[in-house]
Amino acid sequence: MAVVKSSIDDLPLAVVKRLSCPDKEFFNSFIWIKNFTETITKPMGVEACFFYEDDAELPVVLPVIFTVEHSLRTVKSLTNYYSPIYSVIGNRADADGQHIADFFITLQKQLPAWDVMELRPLAFEESDFLLRQLKIAGLFAVSFFCFGNWYLDVNGRSYQEYFAGLSSQLKNTVSRKSKKFLQLDGARIEIITSEQGLAEGMAAYLHVYQSSWKVEEAFPEFMPGLMKLAASIDGLRLGVAYFGNKAIAAQVWIVADKTAYIFKLAYDENYKQYSAGTILTTKLMEYVLDVDKVEVVDYLCGDDAYKKDWMSNRRERWGILLFNTFTVRGCIGYAKETLKFYMKRLLNILGKVSAN
Repeated sequence: MAVVKSSIDDLPLAVVKRLSCPDKEFFNSFIWIKNFTETITKPMGVEACFFYEDDAELPVVLPVIFTVEHSLRTVKSLTNYYSPIYSVIGNRADADGQHIADFFITLQKQLPAWDVMELRPLAFEESDFLLRQLKIAGLFAVSFFCFGNWYLDVNGRSYQEYFAGLSSQLKNTVSRKSKKFLQLDGARIEIITSEQGLAEGMAAYLHVYQSSWKVEEAFPEFMPGLMKLAASIDGLRLGVAYFGNKAIAAQVWIVADKTAYIFKLAYDENYKQYSAGTILTTKLMEYVLDVDKVEVVDYLCGDDAYKKDWMSNRRERWGILLFNTFTVRGCIGYAKETLKFYMKRLLNILGKVSAN
């Protein structure tokens, strides 16, 4: 096996096609990665690169960035706080995982100029699978928790059926607030799903975001780029609540993979009393269930308390640290993680003993 390194601009067509396959999740697709590199890594002056198998029919592809912190050379997955999930593309090529193990063994041997590799956030199943294969191959890796992920299994329900199953308190709040808001002069909800009206919708979203409690975007071009690419594949569901001509709440949902991803929420704190964000959530939920007929609604990152009210299930996203034991710093890093693991176990044991 040969592993090749490439920039996004020099990727061969076979790899681009691999990243563009219909079975690839939206957040691991070529269009997501391209917007990420154009609006985040390039403005940072950071090189995004891709490791992939040369001459493979279905190559493993690993999009990453290189960082050096305190002399520790780290290879990180091409992700940040915008990224709800990451995948080692092609990791299930072999049922026994030998394919993926060979890929990482080759990567370690061919490219010794790194100490630690950090891949995150992975689905728990993929993290568990990958960790087992790496250990079987004799590589030194540990896993770590990233965040919880709340989602809704639709199970073919209409919006009315879904709404009927919500808690009485939430149903009463939604019904009362919706009725009150929509009776206000000039109050309305708009859902933008295509490039038509997108410029106005993006301007409304940016206005609401700037008027919200949220910190200023570190990468201001990312969200406009994301909304444009989502609209280009008929996946954008941009909801805006207006009071008169003023946008007071906005939400960016993305429909792909038979899933409605709830990506960004914001509301103008000066109009908090109208609960426009809650009303907007119900309208978008109605749209994705009754019009898009999605199978899953995904709240993506975090265990925020309110998500449990709307969703039905929770799962976890994990990460993996892989240590290059061909380097001194890689060995030291692994030794530190191992010591941390056993210290935690010891403290747990001591805690149980003292409790008894």
